[in-house]
Amino acid sequence: MVLGYERVDRISPDYILERWSKNCVVNRRHTSIKSSYDAPVLQPRTKRYNGMISRSYTSAEEALEFEALTTRYHHVLDNFDAEMKEFKAKL
Repeated sequence: MVLGYERVDRISPDYILERWSKNCVVNRRHTSIKSSYDAPVLQPRTKRYNGMISRSYTSAEEALEFEALTTRYHHVLDNFDAEMKEFKAKL
């Protein structure tokens, strides 16, 4: 706000920490969330993330109606987590 008020249009890259950049190498969850200033064409990783979140939310909403489905949902996620660990270990 202050920079806008003072009409500062550019800041030297020396003053911008890498962790503040969207191109930061660190893998953080919030970097996959679509924001209003994203490019019109989302990166493939972001598209996959959005699709997964949408499906997960829908499945969780339906499963919570019944204890048995909720238990099954958690069981499926646990199995998937184990598969992901195995897959990453092979890489």
